[in-house]
Amino acid sequence: MAHPLVLATAVQVRLLWSFNGVAAFNVLGGIVAGGYINDQTHANALDAAIKGHYTTSGLKALHAGTSVLLAAGIRDVRAANQVEYVGTNASVAGTGGGDPLPNQVAAVVTLRTGSAGKSFRGRTYIGGANEAQNDAAGRIVAAYNTACVAFVTGVQSDMGAEGISLAVLSRPRFSAITPFPMTYPGTITLVTAIVARDTEWDTQRRRRH
Repeated sequence: MAHPLVLATAVQVRLLWSFNGVAAFNVLGGIVAGGYINDQTHANALDAAIKGHYTTSGLKALHAGTSVLLAAGIRDVRAANQVEYVGTNASVAGTGGGDPLPNQVAAVVTLRTGSAGKSFRGRTYIGGANEAQNDAAGRIVAAYNTACVAFVTGVQSDMGAEGISLAVLSRPRFSAITPFPMTYPGTITLVTAIVARDTEWDTQRRRRH
């Protein structure tokens, strides 16, 4: 039985992409104050700011032309089944030359918090690179990792401007035994560091769905 995600101070921010015509997205957690009201105005402002950082971070210039940042959206998860507001600004395509890497290949940006354990670490997969970001040894070139970290750091700043603090969201867990008691309430923990830990390409095939 599916349980809707509900956390008392949390929202989700989604970055919607198209890689070679295939939809993909990143999902980021955020902490909001009690007076926060989600709406289209927040979504449009966040969408515009993130698309700006896509360029200024240098990431757009390292993405293939078939890699497109479509939109950013915000969903309030302080209550169940809330609408997602999606930014309406024009999409932005990569400007890097050459062929794209396969859709499932991505660099990973690690989101660290002040707590230890897998429930307090996040991973953001950044796909869409062109072939020039893969060196002769089959590893990520330094410039791509740098741009990915700069982009996610920019997203953190943009979220903050809309009253959302970037955080690692850990979902509640429920028992399979009727009547499905909660065994872990879930957490939302403030991000304290954004880093690229290595130069190995990762795969995350669920980004396609």
